[in-house]
Amino acid sequence: MPDNWPDVYVFGTPSAVGGAGTELWHTLRLWRQMGLPVTCIPTWQISPYWLERLQAIGCRVLPLTPEEIPSYRPLREGVAIAFCNRAFLELAPQLRRCSIPLVWAGCMNWLFSAEIHFYRRFGPMDAYVFQSRYQMRTLLPQLAPWGVSRQKAYLIRGAFFADEFPYRFRPRLPGEPLVLGRLCRASPDKFPQNFWTLLGRVGRPIRVQVMGWSPQLTRRFGPPPAWAEVFPPGAMPAGDFLASLHVLIAPTGKAVENWPRIGLEAMATGVPVVAPASGGWPEMIRHGQTGLLFRSDEEFCSQIRLLYNDDSLRQKLAQAARDYLLEHFANPTTLSTRWHRLFNHLVSARR
Repeated sequence: MPDNWPDVYVFGTPSAVGGAGTELWHTLRLWRQMGLPVTCIPTWQISPYWLERLQAIGCRVLPLTPEEIPSYRPLREGVAIAFCNRAFLELAPQLRRCSIPLVWAGCMNWLFSAEIHFYRRFGPMDAYVFQSRYQMRTLLPQLAPWGVSRQKAYLIRGAFFADEFPYRFRPRLPGEPLVLGRLCRASPDKFPQNFWTLLGRVGRPIRVQVMGWSPQLTRRFGPPPAWAEVFPPGAMPAGDFLASLHVLIAPTGKAVENWPRIGLEAMATGVPVVAPASGGWPEMIRHGQTGLLFRSDEEFCSQIRLLYNDDSLRQKLAQAARDYLLEHFANPTTLSTRWHRLFNHLVSARR
């Protein structure tokens, strides 16, 4: 890393639950591997666990109040970035006074009201990170009225280190039900209205586990059937939940996934994915080679039956997905090149 490259100031800290929080952790690992000097400025209470992990990889943690930000002079020579962090948007007045380049790495496919408020008052960010082509196609037209051009957009897949999700393929024993799992936020948009009915139509012995369930979802979709077990968000580490499954399923409601990290985690762990052929899933999954994509309820049920009947196919998909992940989505060289390009552009624009 050239000596004249800026320090990176990240607003927010990682978490074990949620796509943005976990993506931030893997990105911090990547940046430190690249040799970037990184400082995390917490926008919420940081736990001792995450403080220790950040310090172990050489990230500095610097608590600053909003009032202290404009007077912290080293910020003026750096780059500020946030991963889907609303608090970052609320700090805009202080950050603009520092004349620091701002980078927004959003994880949704729509604009927060806080984003729109920011653009009305301060104009666009200096750069935008998109995780998938789908997200870029969806968001750029929404951002264009606020002065965001294609030149400010960077396609950078979310960093992923497979060593945090070792391969733990679960063979299916003779006569054992096929264990299907869903892991997501406890949001009604993450489930189709006919979720339990759809699974009941598979017509094969199955057991279903859902992590990311809540009383609100029970009121909305009904209580889990006898063959299903539900857990609240964060009830266990994601890797342990995945290792208990034969197949990860991702039927959804109104929510369209941008670049679902649970897909990467399942591919690493050795759990074949059955996901909708929409959003960012087709960019992640090669249908029939590293997972299965469906376009209708009938296709979904048919694919589950296929995996129930052919465990050798399930194992082939799992191994191929892990190999594909390591080559394309967990390759530090590829990801580093794209971050180099973004930071180099911001440095050049300052000269």
